[in-house]
Amino acid sequence: MARVPYRYIAYLALGSIIFFTAFSGLPVSTVIPLEDRTADGAASADIKVLGTSNVHDWSMEDKDVSCMAHFTYAAGNNKIPAALEALTLSFPVHNLKSGKSGMDSKAYTALKAKDGGNIVFASTSSIILPGTVGQFKVRSKGNLTIAGITNPVVMDATCQVVPGGTINCTGTEKLKMSDYGIKPPTYMLGALKTGDALTIDFTLVVKK
Repeated sequence: MARVPYRYIAYLALGSIIFFTAFSGLPVSTVIPLEDRTADGAASADIKVLGTSNVHDWSMEDKDVSCMAHFTYAAGNNKIPAALEALTLSFPVHNLKSGKSGMDSKAYTALKAKDGGNIVFASTSSIILPGTVGQFKVRSKGNLTIAGITNPVVMDATCQVVPGGTINCTGTEKLKMSDYGIKPPTYMLGALKTGDALTIDFTLVVKK
């Protein structure tokens, strides 16, 4: 067998080094950038606070809650968001209405509304979970502030993307007044006593 000249071997080795140097830095797969879809949900969030008493259940509602949700979608997929980057809710206690002024006044006192108290939720992290067809779930860890006291909570919501890209989210959070230093109010000279348990129902409408 004829011997390959040394200079050809050297050229081949040099070419191999150049080839691998040039292409070894390329990633195995290309990262697809996320397309931002941000929504300011002001005037499109509905919050209901539900409670119990020894006489009957009661509820208060605020249909004009300031909120912000920042969903992101993977490029080429505008059906289900890839992530929820931020979620905040904030509303003054005085915005909650029951339709009964006497009850509202007692509730405002218990919730320390005179101190400018707002009910605020701010997420610290969120994950998107699979749901049924056309739906997905969001689990947000964050801090809930009521009557000046802040506690960590986990809020779950079921969401659906409707035609046009609007996202409708609904969820429920159960808590206790005592966890926020609130003494359950009484009415009618103590004849009606509210329970410690509260349920917060929320509906968010997040537009692109």
